[in-house]
Amino acid sequence: MEKKHDLLDISQPPRASARYDGVGSIWERSVARRGIPQYFLYGEATHDVDERFLHIESIAERSRLHDWKISPHAHQDLHHFLLVTRGGGLFHAEGETNSFNHAVLISVPLACVHGFDFKPGTDGWILTASGALIERIAHDNAELRPVLSEANAMSLPADVSAAMVAKFEALMLEFRSNLPGRRTAAEALLIGILVTALRRKLELLPNQQSRTGADSVLASKYRGLVEENFRTTLKVADYARRLCVSSERLRQACVRSTASSPLALLNARRLLEAKRSLLYTGMSVALIAEACGFPDPAYFSRFFTQRTGMSPMAYRTKQARSRSRES
Repeated sequence: MEKKHDLLDISQPPRASARYDGVGSIWERSVARRGIPQYFLYGEATHDVDERFLHIESIAERSRLHDWKISPHAHQDLHHFLLVTRGGGLFHAEGETNSFNHAVLISVPLACVHGFDFKPGTDGWILTASGALIERIAHDNAELRPVLSEANAMSLPADVSAAMVAKFEALMLEFRSNLPGRRTAAEALLIGILVTALRRKLELLPNQQSRTGADSVLASKYRGLVEENFRTTLKVADYARRLCVSSERLRQACVRSTASSPLALLNARRLLEAKRSLLYTGMSVALIAEACGFPDPAYFSRFFTQRTGMSPMAYRTKQARSRSRES
C-alpha cells in the first residue's frame, strides 16, 4: 500500500483536548457508551489531534479495505472534505441519505455522524483537517463559515471540478515533499479549496442574491457562537450582546444572509442535535433535553413535536424501525 503522508509531527507530545465537561459533554459520553463509533481516521483508534493536523489520501485507499462501506461514525475533532472524481454512492449524514455521483465535493463537519456506501471503484481524495485548524481559518476568514457549518454534497460543473482537482493534486504533492514551508503551503491550498467551495455554494443559492459583506460576516459569527453555546440556555439577545450588536441588527443580518431568523437558526441546531441523540444514543428524553439547552423536558417535547409532527419517542421508534428494515 502506498505510504500515507500527513502534516502531523509525531515527535510532538499529544495535546490534551480542551473540552467543556458540563452538559456539552453529555452527548460525547453517551456516544462513547452507546454505540456511535468515534475514530481518529476511520478504523483507527481515537487520540488527541495536533492543532495543525492536515491529512490527505485517496478515497479508494481506505474504502476498499472496508468493502466500500463506511459505517456511521463520528470524529469529534476532525473535519472531512471529499472530492469525488470517479464513481459515486450514498452519503449518510445525521439520519438522512443522499446519492451522489462523480464531480462532487462532500463536506463533513466536526462531530457529524456520517457514513458512506461507495460504488466499487469510486475514487478521488479525502482531505481531513483538525477542528482547531478549521476554527482558526474560520476565525480569520468569517465569510468561509457557510461551507464549514453543515454536511453537504455539492455538485461541481466541469470548470470548478477541474480547479478543485488541481488544488487537491497540489496538496498531495506538498504532502509527498519535504520542502521548507510545506505546512504553510498546505494550509494556503486548504483555504483555496474552501474559497472555491464557497463561491460554488453562493452560485447555487436561490435568487442568486449576494451573501457577502457585513451581513454575511455577522451571520457567520453568530452561527459560530451558536455552535459553541447551543447546549446552554442563552437567548438570541444574549448572543447579540456577545456580538456587540442589537437584536434587530442581528436579525437583519441573518435574514439577509440565510433567509432565516436568529431564533430559527438556533432552534434548527438544537433540533439537529436532538435528532442525532435520538437516532444514535440511548439517552433518555430528559437527558437529551438538557444536552440541547432545554431545562424542562416537557417543553422540549412540545418543541420537538411542533417541528417534526411526532414526539421524541415516536421519532426514535420510527427511525429504529426504518433502519431495521434497511438492514
